[in-house]
Amino acid sequence: MLSAARYLWDRLSGPRTRADELLRLRRRLAEAADPNASATERRLARQLCQLRQSLGTQIGEVQACRGCVRPHSERWPGGHCCSGHTEDLFTDHELATLRLSGTRPHQLRPPRCEHAGCAFRGPTGCSLDTAHRPNLCVSYTCRELRSELDQRGDGAAIARLQQRIQVTFARFVATMQERLEAERFEELEDSLRRLGTGRHRRASATL
Repeated sequence: MLSAARYLWDRLSGPRTRADELLRLRRRLAEAADPNASATERRLARQLCQLRQSLGTQIGEVQACRGCVRPHSERWPGGHCCSGHTEDLFTDHELATLRLSGTRPHQLRPPRCEHAGCAFRGPTGCSLDTAHRPNLCVSYTCRELRSELDQRGDGAAIARLQQRIQVTFARFVATMQERLEAERFEELEDSLRRLGTGRHRRASATL
């Protein structure tokens, strides 16, 4: 019900393309809730949220993002790296970390403007709080932005935070995949065990 209401509001206040993307993304985020997630996965997801916020604060206000290429929109300066497809940025692993760190579907709030690239790209930047953005989006820096940060004297510290995000995210993905593989193997063993039990019972019944 709430999902339908949000979709209707998005349709009334913006283009259908964005509303459709938001509907799919919110559903995927809701489905990313995994009660079997391990304590390690939850801890790494919380660490990633803290690292994203620290990196966002460290980067702060910059000029490079305001004047780069203008894809899909002649009226908006900057934001070239935000011109990708929403689903390509919010991968299943990114959504898993967001969900485990506290992000909920209603917190994925879009800008109220034309749809140009990612559903959350607006004329003044991303409409999402840093805590609710994909790790990729927060940690990416183009050549122009890196140059500005280096000139400002923050380049090295920011690079260390970026490295920590990359390493922590890789650990999260590996941990999650290892657990899912173990669960699939356990399900397979259970299926084979039930199959073997069924055959044994049928064989016993014929004796």
